[in-house]
Amino acid sequence: MSTTAVDQDTRELSGVLARIESLLTCCDPREVWRLGEREVSSALATLSVARHALDVLEVALVREGIGRGLDRDAGYSTHDWMTRAEGARAPQPAAAHTAQVIRLARASQSLGLVPTDPDDVALTDPGVRGPSAGWGEEPAPADLGDILTVFASGHLSLAKTDQLARFAEQTSPVADPALLAATLGAIVTAARDDDPSPSSACSERIPGITERQLATAITRAGRLVRPARAIERDDTRARAGRGLYYLAGPAGLTGYKLLLDPEGAAILDAAVAALSAPQPDADGPDRRPPARRRADALVEIIQRGVSAPGQAPTTDKAHVVVTIGYAALAEALPTHRDDDGLPLPAALYDPRPTHHAGTTATGQVLAPSVVRRMACDAGIIPMVLSGTGQSLDLGRTKRLFTPGQRLAIWHRDQGCTYPGCTMPPQWCDAHHLTWWSRGGPTDLTNAALLCRRHHTRVHQLDLTATITATTVTWHT
Repeated sequence: MSTTAVDQDTRELSGVLARIESLLTCCDPREVWRLGEREVSSALATLSVARHALDVLEVALVREGIGRGLDRDAGYSTHDWMTRAEGARAPQPAAAHTAQVIRLARASQSLGLVPTDPDDVALTDPGVRGPSAGWGEEPAPADLGDILTVFASGHLSLAKTDQLARFAEQTSPVADPALLAATLGAIVTAARDDDPSPSSACSERIPGITERQLATAITRAGRLVRPARAIERDDTRARAGRGLYYLAGPAGLTGYKLLLDPEGAAILDAAVAALSAPQPDADGPDRRPPARRRADALVEIIQRGVSAPGQAPTTDKAHVVVTIGYAALAEALPTHRDDDGLPLPAALYDPRPTHHAGTTATGQVLAPSVVRRMACDAGIIPMVLSGTGQSLDLGRTKRLFTPGQRLAIWHRDQGCTYPGCTMPPQWCDAHHLTWWSRGGPTDLTNAALLCRRHHTRVHQLDLTATITATTVTWHT
């Protein structure tokens, strides 16, 4: 491409950015009341598209500035240079956002993804799509370059891309390359948003897992690709880091700062959740905020514990729900037997060494050794994959879902299944898709988690849904 053409492209980019600034500054927020209901939703969607495009361009600009040494020439750190540049005519960006942009800019620069020849779009072409898999297909292996490609193509947010890029960079020095690539491919496929298929009746964009779910997946994946010795060292350090600190509070109150490893956090979360649900009474709904309910629950737990010292507990311990593969749970046990004490067939477990992790309902990741130890004494409810368990299909013999069924629904749905809702499974109801009163069975194929608000809405609008082995799709 000629120098004249490059100069023309540069002028066009500068002109576009200037027009965007001019148009946005002309928008009067006081006039949004004039928009119709659909226009409000459409405007928000347009802003989201523009925001992501600006995020991609921001990473490219910071990468270019680093490459030219603009930060060094100005005598600032990269963080301060970016903050001062963007704060020249507007409020400075948040520190967390700045850090995310700089990390991705440096990652793409280290991979050489910025073409020196403007004709070479390589992986930065927004039209290029990264790893994705159709129904029943194995996700393609992925690396850091693929992650940045999916980000540039508009299928991964800035925050998710930063999470994945940090994971790839931190684990690549110690992980097996082929295993890391396969793991990244699976996680990127789960995290990315996808456009609806042309043959699909659904016209809405298909969202990937949330940032919180991605963080859990990354933590668990870290145990899959790292050496076992490193995992044991992490667990030992985490337990040594437990601490309870006193903090001065206002108006005679006392504050506490509690640091726990995943095992301790799982136990505390389960215990507090059991006693912190809203408790309406004759005077009306429970008006205590969530933080107050959790504090009251913790005090109640301690009061119950010290009220009868030295005596056997009169109630069950808090239940910790853990999902873990049977092979990981059974590893290192001298024998493999079922609930009746009979030897299990070898096909039910993999005798090869493994350190696959267990995941609690609240997102903590536990090593299999921790799960086995908790199973000896704690009130743990194992959701063991590929193992034997309770019957999950009761047909018309029962109206309410059993605890075993609810565990299976929790594992499948991960929370309220209504589109866009993020309510966790602990606060959801198990809904009969075909109502019990209409002859619907109490089976997993007729069940979906819904929070109380959307449970009411589904009944009011008589909505239907399609269930697969892994997903629930509502027809709204």
